[in-house]
Amino acid sequence: MGLRRQDLSGRCAGFELPIYLARPMVAAARAPYPATVIRPLLERYGFEGLSYVVSRGDGSATTGEIAWSTHPRGWSALYRRAAYAAVDPRLMHTRHRVTPYLWDSADSDDDPHERHFIREAAHFEIRSGVAISLHDGVSGHVTLTFDSASTPITDTRRQELIAFLPDLTLIAMALHEGVLSWRVAKKTARRHAGPRLTPRECDCLKFAARGMTSADIGNKLSLTERTVNFHFGRLRRKLGALNRPEAIAKGVTMGFVTLD
Repeated sequence: MGLRRQDLSGRCAGFELPIYLARPMVAAARAPYPATVIRPLLERYGFEGLSYVVSRGDGSATTGEIAWSTHPRGWSALYRRAAYAAVDPRLMHTRHRVTPYLWDSADSDDDPHERHFIREAAHFEIRSGVAISLHDGVSGHVTLTFDSASTPITDTRRQELIAFLPDLTLIAMALHEGVLSWRVAKKTARRHAGPRLTPRECDCLKFAARGMTSADIGNKLSLTERTVNFHFGRLRRKLGALNRPEAIAKGVTMGFVTLD
């Protein structure tokens, strides 16, 4: 793709980067919505999106979630709900390696769970790409996935990706240390520092966000309408909301409700 390279360097996240990478990384670190800066950079390398996956493994199972992504929110919600971290081939092939991994859904195994993941990911234009695994003492295992809608990967594109690997590795490191890790940590801290809702209050809030009335929620949860309203009164006070729509909006912002 003929990326223009310069000998000049710049600093981002405490280490030196070529200036053509340092500038967008610094801009992304300062931007309120870094995706607006990151997307054009991804396009330069032929990718449609990027995800920042934080995962954990106990030796027998892998759990995790997409902590940040340029893809639609529905993908992050589906990834968490379906526990895709346990079958995502990008995580499976990078857990015990530090070198970048080129993956192509056309080469996936016949495992039915992996095939289901591949089909769902394709709906979000995720069919191939590069996965880079990072480990640190705070986030643990982090995988940055550079995602492409194309499959299978042609020989020409494969050689192009190999030539891009040094840049992609630097981008992954800079995004992790200078742009995303602190944002994710800050978001997590806000969530844990916020009000605590009971499971029943969370259920009421979730169903209300889907447009259900107190009577509908009562039928769904086998509660009286009066009991549902009681739970709403409590959660409104906890969230500092004046009414039900405001409670729903705050619930979404604080991570109690996912709209998908």
